[in-house]
Amino acid sequence: MKIIVPKNAGVCWGVERAIDMAYQTVGSSTLHESQRHKIVSLGPLVHNPEVVEDFKSKGVEVISDLKETQKGTVVFRSHGVPLPYYEEAKTKGLEVVDATCPFVKRSQNYARRFSRQGYFVVIVGDEKHPEMKSVRSFSPGPHLVTLDPKDLEKIPVDLKVGLIAQTTIPLAVFETMVEAAQKRFPEVKTHDTICDATKVRQEEAAETARQVECMLIIGGKESSNTKKLTKICKEILDKSYEIEHEREIDFSWFEGVKILGITAGASTPVPAIQRVCNYILDHLSQKQIQKAI
Repeated sequence: MKIIVPKNAGVCWGVERAIDMAYQTVGSSTLHESQRHKIVSLGPLVHNPEVVEDFKSKGVEVISDLKETQKGTVVFRSHGVPLPYYEEAKTKGLEVVDATCPFVKRSQNYARRFSRQGYFVVIVGDEKHPEMKSVRSFSPGPHLVTLDPKDLEKIPVDLKVGLIAQTTIPLAVFETMVEAAQKRFPEVKTHDTICDATKVRQEEAAETARQVECMLIIGGKESSNTKKLTKICKEILDKSYEIEHEREIDFSWFEGVKILGITAGASTPVPAIQRVCNYILDHLSQKQIQKAI
């Protein structure tokens, strides 16, 4: 079997940056040599269970609210955190390691800017996603988080509207919302805040799905960008399967398959991709040996 892995599959530089920052924090003796320097992560640093578990093994506790810690160092997750947490951390005297992805920071800045310029801010994304909970908190004025163009009807037609996007949504979703807004409102301002790495990964996933007979997408079950990669691949190739770990693989998926494509979400380290590839090849090699015997 031939396996094709897109060039940019796996961890993006924003996630890699967050992981590196967290490891540097853990590795700094001045930060963890006493209980006074306890390290916590406000929410999972990234949507990858293996990475999160590794940090836990090094003593980094994941908390859901700053009320759960009183001193030490807090790492803000790559998806960003709601604005009030910055002031709360300062008031408590916590040392902050802000691992927010710079692309998310850009979205936060545009949410604030559009709002201050008097625009009703529309953030195109999943309102339940932690990134959206962060970005919307930077808009001091009226705003809406949605993926459904019909929701624009909730906004008075005479308002001027500014649109930005969740960093991991497909470009087509954002463009559809922009088109709907331009038809409804007298003034529409937009800024495409989709991460460049997201666009590249989605394009490569689609291209790979067209070349293969079966597709595997590796990523955490909570990973939004992994789910979107799966959706893109599934629309092209029905035999597209999302897994978090190689143990989830059903080898019946590969019956008769000569070319397999494997891609991964932006929180999936390259070694995890290599592990899946090796697991598949080892299994197939053993199968061939058994047949020969």
